[in-house]
Amino acid sequence: MKTVVNLIYDDLINNNIDLQIQFLNPEKDISNHIACSIDGSKYEIEIDDLTLILARAVRVKGEKGKEKKILSEIEEDFGIIENYYDKNIISNKSVLFMLSLETKMLEKCEECDIILIDGPIIDPPIYYDEYVEIEDITTLDKYTIYRASLLKKLKDKNKIIMGIAKNFSHRLLVKKFIDYYKILSSAREIYLVKNIFSKYRSENSEYKKPIFLGWINWDSLIQGEVLNDLKGISKAYKKYKDILKDLSIYSCYYQYNAVSSIGRIDFLSKEPPSIELLNHINAWAIQDVKEITLLNKLADDLSEIKYNDAKKYALIFDLLKENYLSESEKLIELVMRRSQMTQ
Repeated sequence: MKTVVNLIYDDLINNNIDLQIQFLNPEKDISNHIACSIDGSKYEIEIDDLTLILARAVRVKGEKGKEKKILSEIEEDFGIIENYYDKNIISNKSVLFMLSLETKMLEKCEECDIILIDGPIIDPPIYYDEYVEIEDITTLDKYTIYRASLLKKLKDKNKIIMGIAKNFSHRLLVKKFIDYYKILSSAREIYLVKNIFSKYRSENSEYKKPIFLGWINWDSLIQGEVLNDLKGISKAYKKYKDILKDLSIYSCYYQYNAVSSIGRIDFLSKEPPSIELLNHINAWAIQDVKEITLLNKLADDLSEIKYNDAKKYALIFDLLKENYLSESEKLIELVMRRSQMTQ
């Protein structure tokens, strides 16, 4: 495997493949701007024959001027699912419930120049057939149209949209080389990227600067033979493309310095983005933690629903369950809103 990595690296350095690798200048000043990061979380808790789903979405806004200012907005919601549904259905619906709340926060981003989505632009990264519709929880079809349309609307207003995937598992880079190196069929994406970055830093004796590797056009995912582990996301991408039209997703790999996490950055664009756009990541980057930027770190921390929070809401719901429906729902919602205000 190391031999293959070395061969790929040589092709990369000698410009034999349509990918670039280079260092970025973290000191380069960029214009004043407003950036925001969006993240969400969910918690499922069983109450007799029901599943109570709690979801929280957070938008953290950062204003870069002479000083950096950071503000946050939090929204919470809850859903109730009868437990006679299959566990996979409940799990899928709870993900859609959270993502719908998270995507709704995008509607508030028209004031922002840079939008940092915590996670991939296409989320969930698979497209599946639904057999059950649950009241008040969107279907995957409707959610996909809603999210893709909202992203297109923001992009049409010249917003810079980036998805920051920390735990990237989709083997976009592997797909580019697997026809030549069959051994990559068992390789993880992070293994390939990490070793390329490490070799490049070592050969250039540069461990402090950010590093870039890209671009990969997602249109290539839906062309030619598709890897088994990319079939789900390829199907999802086709659904998005129906709405995005001439917009495509371009991905690159990024690391702030040698001790920072490696992330995959997804851009929504009509053509390969300018590498200069990554300076907006540099402006908010942090090191030595799992997150790529400070704004994403804050959004992740604020969106987390803890066990004690879930138990509190479950207890309230359990006490009100005998009067189940409109009045109890309103009271639970009121309690949740009050909890939000005191955080």
